[in-house]
Amino acid sequence: MRSSDALLTTLSAWSRIINRQRIKSESRSSALMSSCSLRTLIETRIPSAFATYIPPKLRTILTGISEIDSMSGGVPVSGLTEICGMGKTSVLVSLLAHASHEHYCALVDATDTLDTVAAEAAGTDFSRLLWVRCGKTKQKLRPLEQAFKVADMLLQSSGFGLIAVDLGGLAEKLIRNVPISTWFRFSRVVENQPTALVFVEQHPYATSCADLVLRLTSAPAVFSGQILTNFNFKAETIRTREKKTVQPVRDFSIKAQWA
Repeated sequence: MRSSDALLTTLSAWSRIINRQRIKSESRSSALMSSCSLRTLIETRIPSAFATYIPPKLRTILTGISEIDSMSGGVPVSGLTEICGMGKTSVLVSLLAHASHEHYCALVDATDTLDTVAAEAAGTDFSRLLWVRCGKTKQKLRPLEQAFKVADMLLQSSGFGLIAVDLGGLAEKLIRNVPISTWFRFSRVVENQPTALVFVEQHPYATSCADLVLRLTSAPAVFSGQILTNFNFKAETIRTREKKTVQPVRDFSIKAQWA
């Protein structure tokens, strides 16, 4: 009798264990079905809700200087770039020459100092370049204000692949007084345009509003006897749109046009 009671007790315990496991299994199945049903419902209304996000490929325009392009990838389209320091004008001329063969370009020249001979020798296609010369006519606006107003108008037109604004000839104290909100507005406008916006300056001013900041320094020039043959520069990126490892300083040289 006792052995019969013990057997019944054991069978009862096993029955309770099996029932608990069955309930847990049914709960898991029910939860799984609910998750599947919820996912199906969401995907029906939002087909891409669970798709893996692939960021768009960053489009750039090459400067035509291989050392700079290999380091920075070129100036970003739909982004604001600053090119500053010694050698900035040489990089600007190379950029215009390279970009004008593929895009319609605009140069807002705040002090009307573009060397057209050097630009033509570099290969600039002037039939695809709009050159806006500021500061030479009697206007109520000062050259800096003219340059910013024209740049804003060109951005709104959406017809240019590259808009370069050369502020290199203006006094540093004038540009330093430009509020950060102005640079921020430029960066927000250009991010919705298929345009590369490039500012050429003595020093970087847009800072955190820029997608690329390229700083240049001069190196000893190269002479052949008493004839200057090459200008040597060093380039470094102090800010980029993509989070990359710090790039080493790159040396590059530009042949003197009269050599």
